[in-house]
Amino acid sequence: MLALANVRKLAHTRFMRKPFSDATPSRPGKAPGSPPGGRLPASERRAEILRSAFPLFASRGFAGTTTRDLAAAAGVSEPILYRHFPSKEALFDAVFEEAEDRILASLAAAAGETRGAERIAAIASGLDGILLQNENEFRLVNGTAATHPDATTARRVRDVYVRIGDFLTAAAAGAGLRRGVSAETAGYLLLEVGLGAALVHPVHVPVVEADGFRAKVMKVLVTGLLG
Repeated sequence: MLALANVRKLAHTRFMRKPFSDATPSRPGKAPGSPPGGRLPASERRAEILRSAFPLFASRGFAGTTTRDLAAAAGVSEPILYRHFPSKEALFDAVFEEAEDRILASLAAAAGETRGAERIAAIASGLDGILLQNENEFRLVNGTAATHPDATTARRVRDVYVRIGDFLTAAAAGAGLRRGVSAETAGYLLLEVGLGAALVHPVHVPVVEADGFRAKVMKVLVTGLLG
């Protein structure tokens, strides 16, 4: 089970960078802040490729994104792309891992230093911010879940959902849950509600977008869990 303290520590060291979904696309041949001649250190070039690949994979999926698209978005040639990532699959794996990291970091940030029932309420009330900050991250994970073209990909998505569910289970532990409701049930219920919201939120369903709707839903959810 993923400990809250461990995720929170990682959130402050590894994940609190500008989200890929907010990154400014670079012009072909030169990444932002590159030295004269357009050359970047290997680590910075790799990071730039990851940043530019993220919105492509999120919007088009793995199958709908070509290495030509990925190279053009990063402002590099395909041979340069392969120099940093041996295959499209390897680049997708790296982007997918970053998406998972960012979702978990947002959950940890929403939980903050709260305890018990306050932690459940903090995560529930922070759902809007989590969805907004990680719209492309959820689009990537959920889109991959919807297609899961092979067993390896299906397992990758399942592992992400399990890690998020385990994190939420740890958050629910000791929260004074209603009699008969386990921390695992509460955690995975929050997971299912959050994933559903991640699918509905980006398409702007009128009722869901009405002022106060999500707050009412979260109140019902928290009341059901805590009594």
